Amino acid sequence: MTERAGASWVVYALAALCVGAIVAAFLVVGPSSGTASAITRTATVSEGVVQSTVSGSGKLQSSSKVGVDFPTGGTLTHIYVTAGQHVIAGQLLAEIDPASAEASVSSAELSLASAEASYDAAIEGLTPAELEQNDVSAQEARASVRSAKASLRRDMQSIKTEEASAKAAIVQDEAAIKRTESSVALEASSVQDAVNQDEGQRAGDEAALAEARAALEAAKAARESERARTPRNEQQLSAAESKVGSEESAVKSAEAKVTQDGYTLTSAQNNQAATALKGKQSLESAQSTLANARVSASSAKLKSAQTIESARNSVTSAELSLKSTLASNAAKAQPAKSSTVVSAENSVKSARTTLASARKSLGETKLYAPAEGVVASIKDAVGETVSGSGSSSSTGSTEAGAAGSSSSASAASKSSGGAGTATTAGASDTHATGAGSSGTGAGTTTAGSTTTGEGAGSTGESATGASGGGTAGSGSGTAGGSGTAGNGGSGTAGEGGTGAAPTDESSHGSYEDIALSSAGTAGASSSAASGGEGSSTSSSSSFIELIDVNSYQLVVPLSETEIGHVHVGQIATVAVEALEGKKFAAQLTNVPVLSTTESGVVDYDVTFQLEQSEAGLKPGMSATAEVVVKQAEGINVPTTAVSADTVTVVRDGKDVRQHVVTGLAGNSSTIILSGLKAGETIVLPSVSTTRSSTSATGRSGLSGAGAVGLGGGGGGFPGGGAAFFRGGG
Repeated sequence: MTERAGASWVVYALAALCVGAIVAAFLVVGPSSGTASAITRTATVSEGVVQSTVSGSGKLQSSSKVGVDFPTGGTLTHIYVTAGQHVIAGQLLAEIDPASAEASVSSAELSLASAEASYDAAIEGLTPAELEQNDVSAQEARASVRSAKASLRRDMQSIKTEEASAKAAIVQDEAAIKRTESSVALEASSVQDAVNQDEGQRAGDEAALAEARAALEAAKAARESERARTPRNEQQLSAAESKVGSEESAVKSAEAKVTQDGYTLTSAQNNQAATALKGKQSLESAQSTLANARVSASSAKLKSAQTIESARNSVTSAELSLKSTLASNAAKAQPAKSSTVVSAENSVKSARTTLASARKSLGETKLYAPAEGVVASIKDAVGETVSGSGSSSSTGSTEAGAAGSSSSASAASKSSGGAGTATTAGASDTHATGAGSSGTGAGTTTAGSTTTGEGAGSTGESATGASGGGTAGSGSGTAGGSGTAGNGGSGTAGEGGTGAAPTDESSHGSYEDIALSSAGTAGASSSAASGGEGSSTSSSSSFIELIDVNSYQLVVPLSETEIGHVHVGQIATVAVEALEGKKFAAQLTNVPVLSTTESGVVDYDVTFQLEQSEAGLKPGMSATAEVVVKQAEGINVPTTAVSADTVTVVRDGKDVRQHVVTGLAGNSSTIILSGLKAGETIVLPSVSTTRSSTSATGRSGLSGAGAVGLGGGGGGFPGGGAAFFRGGG
């Protein structure tokens, strides 16, 4: 009794809640303002492809970004591009004030001319007989250099001829490929026309079959009408049955014709496949020929490079022999003048190094695009000071500098005589004069790309100190930057600081490193010797950033249930909203191992690489990627028609519930493995509509077709649309 009483109270409470809900609904929604009617819909069972997809949305982004900076800093004078502008590789982007660099070049050129003049004056101290002998040996060495250069020119001319021949062969093979492609395209078009004709014939016969079936159904309906008539007219019933038989014969005839069309179309398609295979083989053969020609050209180019390298080595050897001859001639001079000649020769070498560095710095005042792209941002404006990507500075001191070209460092470090003075001539040579027995020179350095050497006078004589300035290569700035002398007698060795000249002194291309001898330079070697402080600066972001607008990526989040259905290499389509939903081919390029979690939702950010592009695409555009993860072909029906593994079939004018075995459930359709045949008519769930003499309120509208879902896929939208895999398709 207690349990029954408790249950009664629960029933009464539930009843009270139901009554309250009904009253509340009546008060909020109001009384019905129209009459509800049901629309019966049907569909024909058909054969086709059912797909299940995974999709996600995100923002387009460029596949690559390049930062561009000046190698050295300066005042920005010109910017030749704007944000959003398309540039090509090698295009001039901006300039910094070249005044200082131009002045350095002019000064270095004057210093070189002065050093060469000093060298010429030094070697004139030989006797007439020695001068004649030296002249003969020098002429022979120069003749060897000319001969080696002439041989190099002949080799280069021969190589040009061979390269032209190889290029002609490649052009011929490329033309052959174009002819083959044209022939293949023509054959493919002809075969496609045949396939199209057969498909058109089949479509016409299928239409005739549909008409015959419709006529048969009409005849059957007429026959049933005669059977149901009271009293029955046997004559009219017999005529109706005869009509049914006639229409059935017509249907069989039309079906046979459609079947024959299928055979014909299959034959045409097989012929099309064979033609395509033949065309592919022809193209592959032509492409193989072209590839062989290119390999031959590459091999010839490599051989040519080796030949040129050998010829250049011969030129270098001849030039070294010439230098050796000249050095030998200098050694034959009177002993009293030997040191002067060597010192003058070192001055020329140092001046050439300084000039090469100055020219390189001048070339770096112009900034060129390293690759094609679109200007995404420009950090600074004209008139502002930009920092170079390779700028650096270091300070320090050495224990002892080298005196002249070969004096010992210890002599300079121990000197305690009168003070010497050092003067900088054209940012290249430093001439130090000493007073007393062994004076020391107070060395100075110049800011920028050149560094003057610090000479130390030896036993009261005037010694010339070679410039220690040198560059460490493209993008690394001046070697050692600007160094300051530590203690009075420190400096760089006269012999040091010589290096190879840049391969390109005026353009913005790459430069060879200018090597320094073991003596080092004032800036870098000072810091290395005594652990002096050094500093370097670099910008946190590039002066100009270029992005590639011909290649885009799309990163979209996928859920835990979706991520297991995708893998790298899958083909996808990307729809861009701003281009009216235009779709682009893409490929899935990255599936992350780790997930991201936001507000308790776990996602995996996968990356799609677009394989197509057009002018309208821009970074940041909203886009949606869709990947087909499952696909099946067979008899299928709208997913909404299936309920508890049964469908309603119209048979003999009656609705019959039929059990079915289902397969893949796609975005809008479901595969039927058994229980139905193609061509049968099924009944779809009815849709309720409300008619009213007055305008329906927003709440009344909620009972429309959208709540049921006509397409069975995309959340109640007609046609289904693209649904996430998590929704079941």
